Amino acid sequence: MNVNDELTIHVICDNEAKMPNVDSDNSVSLLINNELMIDACSSAGKLLGNMKAMGINVRPRLLVITTPINHHWGGLEALTIIDKVVIPVDNTMSGFELRNRLDVLGFDVIEVGGWERLRVGFGTIELIRVGNRRVGELLIYVPSHKLLISGCGLNLWLINDDELLRFFKELDVRYFVGGLGATSISEYQGALLRDIIRNLVSVYPLHGTGPRLRKELASSYRNVREVGAGSILRIG
Repeated sequence: MNVNDELTIHVICDNEAKMPNVDSDNSVSLLINNELMIDACSSAGKLLGNMKAMGINVRPRLLVITTPINHHWGGLEALTIIDKVVIPVDNTMSGFELRNRLDVLGFDVIEVGGWERLRVGFGTIELIRVGNRRVGELLIYVPSHKLLISGCGLNLWLINDDELLRFFKELDVRYFVGGLGATSISEYQGALLRDIIRNLVSVYPLHGTGPRLRKELASSYRNVREVGAGSILRIG
């Protein structure tokens, strides 16, 4: 596939549902070009049920789990076709639980402790671990499409203002999908996000973005889309 082709992202799980017969879930799962899956809902039942309702025959080879919190990987048992699972280095009880579960299921695991590049069919993806020595979270950047994906939220308490603004500028992010990590644009963190959001082509807030913030952003910015489980996003 040409790296300049359009990316198709199916939102399989999210806190909000945007399609009949698709259930909302306090989790997230994204499928990119039926090759890369990011997170795996809170349970196999949710994952399989929503995929069936969306009419998706899922055959990804790579799964990225953005955070070891268990509602991001509850559907692992339904993904036996996966070749590799990428996780952040995380030294919390959640991280130990996730690694143990992956061992039991027999998955080939890559742990990312900094910044790593992987090649997939639609180009190169960059896996960026944010956090501290103990707690880790992965952000996914697709440089060919200038797309940044956050499964859990930007977690601004891990990144100070200058680092966050510089991060978006240096990557030249144009599209953002996922959690923004703040609960209201009237809060300080939300005000900081406004400076980032207004310069992007499109923003798709998902799990990890407070419900109030999602509504306020969609009503305030023409480049912010209302999306949820059942939505299909096209980037490119």
